[in-house]
Amino acid sequence: MAADTDGDGKISQAEWTAFAAKRKAKGDPAKLFARIDANHDGFIDHGELDAFLAKRFARLDKNKDGVLTGNELPGHKSAAKQDQ
Repeated sequence: MAADTDGDGKISQAEWTAFAAKRKAKGDPAKLFARIDANHDGFIDHGELDAFLAKRFARLDKNKDGVLTGNELPGHKSAAKQDQ
C-alpha cells in the first residue's frame, strides 16, 4: 500500500502509475492495475492487493511448502527457465 500517497486506503490508477514510474517497474502499469482491480471500481484496495499477491505466491511456490526458495524465484540464478 506504499503507492497510496493520499492515505485514503486505496490506490488510484494515477497513484499506481506514479509508483511504478518511481520504482522503474517493467511492463505496462495500466495492464497490471487492471489485473489487480478485481471489482473494476478504478481503485486497488488492500483486499485486492492481498488476493493478487497470494495468487502470485502460490504460482511461484512450485513445491507448495509455503516458502519461496531461490530456485523458485524468477530471475534467480538457480531458477529453472520458465515463462512468467
